[in-house]
Amino acid sequence: MRGISREALARAAAWSLEDGNCKGMAARWGRWERHYLAAEAVDDRARALLAPAEVCIGCPILVECVDLAELSGYTGIAGGRAYRNGREDTYRLRDPNKPRRRTA
Repeated sequence: MRGISREALARAAAWSLEDGNCKGMAARWGRWERHYLAAEAVDDRARALLAPAEVCIGCPILVECVDLAELSGYTGIAGGRAYRNGREDTYRLRDPNKPRRRTA
């Protein structure tokens, strides 16, 4: 992929979005994303991803959707997973009140 910019790759991935299972679901998808971002408890965040993940199961453009989220620095839900600035939002899935194990 040398010589191809991230923007060009993201643009190419975006062309296929109209073929996704989520076509026509922009308003609902926005509500799901807002609900996920507003959830404070780990369980609530995990539950907020259930409905979008069901839509994404078997989607013909799942790989392109994930690629676009990563390449474009997306914050929201893509490919049934949460993203923040193009990276999977795993820190919001951890319980902040649970003590972390320290390693030496």
